Amino acid sequence: MKSLVLKFLLIALLPIAAVGQSTVLQSDEATEEGAAKLKVLVVPFHLTRYYFSDCDKAIAERNKMQLPDVRQSFMLGMDYATENKLDKKYEPMNLAQMKDSIDKDYIARFYDNVTYNYETPTRTLSKKQASVMTKVKDSFKSVGQDNNKSKTTLGDAENYSTLEAEDDRYMRLNWAKPEFLESLNAVYQPDYIVTINQFEIKTDFQKCIDRELGKYARVIKIHYNVFRPDGKQVYGDVVSAHYNSTNDDINAIIQDNFGLLSEYVLQSLPGKK
Repeated sequence: MKSLVLKFLLIALLPIAAVGQSTVLQSDEATEEGAAKLKVLVVPFHLTRYYFSDCDKAIAERNKMQLPDVRQSFMLGMDYATENKLDKKYEPMNLAQMKDSIDKDYIARFYDNVTYNYETPTRTLSKKQASVMTKVKDSFKSVGQDNNKSKTTLGDAENYSTLEAEDDRYMRLNWAKPEFLESLNAVYQPDYIVTINQFEIKTDFQKCIDRELGKYARVIKIHYNVFRPDGKQVYGDVVSAHYNSTNDDINAIIQDNFGLLSEYVLQSLPGKK
């Protein structure tokens, strides 16, 4: 069991360690020296609820993993990527990574004290979406230029991602029991709470890269919210990474996409209160 957990951690950590050589983005907005960072509590998506994938079997076979391991790796990969991005400007606290008994209790209770429903993303109700997308795409473009890689067509690179926030509905989290939110705040005292509500990875069978080898384009989506400690929503959205891959290497999937998705989450957070 211990070796299995270590395997999960390595899968999640290796892509993040390779930031300098990959499309995983870095925020160029450093926190002012000496300034206290705002605390952000990050809650990952549930491993079975609102997790949708049509390619776990292919990924498991390629990486010699069990099916549950694929989900666990995606959850940890997204968790570490989000922490890596937030750490540039905030003090992240990842509920899934904390090992104390009280933390295990809160992560177990969390999903039983919230509800979910589809709503209109807040980006469609404000002008912030345009600035968020511009910042993320400009950073992504500069990384590609720095690496002397053009990532605009299938022939330019084996793996590349593009980012879109275009869906008109997203899965929103609702605080069903105010007393649980009060308890969560009392323990962790966050300035903001980020919840990853739904994870999707789906194959576009209409866009075949190599039909003989079964290689297709994929879309990876995360639905998320940003809340203040009182439960008031700051931002809610669904963002998609359109990914073209020549293989099912889970490290490549995490490395080429999760940092990009996490950068969008970072740009959705407010600055100093």
